[in-house]
Amino acid sequence: MRFMTLVLLMLTTFAVQADLLVSLQAYENKKYSEAKAGFITLLPLGNPDAAFNLGVMAYYGEGQEINRVEALSYFLLAEKLQHPDASAIVQRVYAEASSDERLQADAAAAKAFAAVIIKQDAQPYQLSKEQPPAAINTPMPIIPEEVTRKNPFGFIVLQYLVDGTGRVQVVDVLDSFPVGAYDFHAMRELRRWEYAATGRPHLMSVQLNFWIAGVMDSGSANRIVNQNNLWTYAQVGSARHQETLGSALNVISMVSGALVYVDKDMSEPGDKPDLTAWFDSRKLKINIEAFDGEVTVQTNTKGEIERVLQSDELIAPEAEALLGMRIRGGKEGIFRLSNSTKQERAFSRLVNRPTILIQQYVPVHEQLTAEYWWRTAATNGDRRAQRILGAKREDWQFYLIQQQDPLAAAWHGARLWLDGEKTEAKALLEQAQAAGYKPATELLQILSL
Repeated sequence: MRFMTLVLLMLTTFAVQADLLVSLQAYENKKYSEAKAGFITLLPLGNPDAAFNLGVMAYYGEGQEINRVEALSYFLLAEKLQHPDASAIVQRVYAEASSDERLQADAAAAKAFAAVIIKQDAQPYQLSKEQPPAAINTPMPIIPEEVTRKNPFGFIVLQYLVDGTGRVQVVDVLDSFPVGAYDFHAMRELRRWEYAATGRPHLMSVQLNFWIAGVMDSGSANRIVNQNNLWTYAQVGSARHQETLGSALNVISMVSGALVYVDKDMSEPGDKPDLTAWFDSRKLKINIEAFDGEVTVQTNTKGEIERVLQSDELIAPEAEALLGMRIRGGKEGIFRLSNSTKQERAFSRLVNRPTILIQQYVPVHEQLTAEYWWRTAATNGDRRAQRILGAKREDWQFYLIQQQDPLAAAWHGARLWLDGEKTEAKALLEQAQAAGYKPATELLQILSL
């Protein structure tokens, strides 16, 4: 089924923004009607805690009559959504239920699961399906000294429309960290970017990364994660802190150069995570004459390359020539070697350096990845996290449009317009325009030419 089959129907849907922590607080304060309403709005997001808590309320009759069928159906849904405690509860309640109650609960749970929008097998979302125009002049933004002193590292993700002459006409911020730090300067510079003229508009996106060399080490990284109880509040369920933590981990990974990957055998980080290992690659060096390209290698305990794992993008030397070479400061592990590209102090441009960038793959628990906290925050109702994932996954984009989010509606409307689906496109753009989203007006003006 096409992604936007139900666009016009969804435009009439009443949008309710959910938040798990608010619902939990209502539950703790015995405001059961408010809590139940909040939990129910989280079910389309596939939130296992919401389903489980609804089961508890129905089972114990909190704010309602005791309802074993309803309780079992919610516990079954929580189990399908992989709540860690659900399976044991399902077995207990199943044993208490009659055959008829089990059948009713199974049917209700299946119906509820079918209504879940956010699932694990989602398709990736693309803002544009077309080949982007060739860049002619796209310099990094110049960030003033007074801004970099307060915000020495961060990133910004922007979406923009390039017209048929190659000029950027519409720009907006999808995500940034720290929030708002680089928005003005990045958007002003993007409007000056130039691309090859193609005679038709193009939708594009870009992430710009900023940092001052040497501004972050393992100590400061650990402080970022733990300051103002960021880690603690994220752990207890604050969606806003979870989204911020995800962005902070994204920046730390970027600045450290670590290539983190999830190792399911790793233990949970505990109360105070330690990111020291992420910065070990800064101490690594290797001499390879005329190195060009990118290669992934595996080393032994002495740091000597014993296997070349991936060399498709290696230009020189031959892969076999790397065997036996030693990464100074390295031990046993997996490393990526590439031509080093670093940003200068002024954040103004990228500068190629004649050095080899060495990045080590660092195994981590999933709680030390940006994706985990963005996903958790989005499922718990955080709109910023939902927009981050909406740019990556069709299910989140679909949910945002269903919730009448003006940013998602406007930019997906522009995509539909360029795909030739102008009726749905115009409906979405006008909806975003009516919500006061200025870029929607600009997009309509450009696309209508």
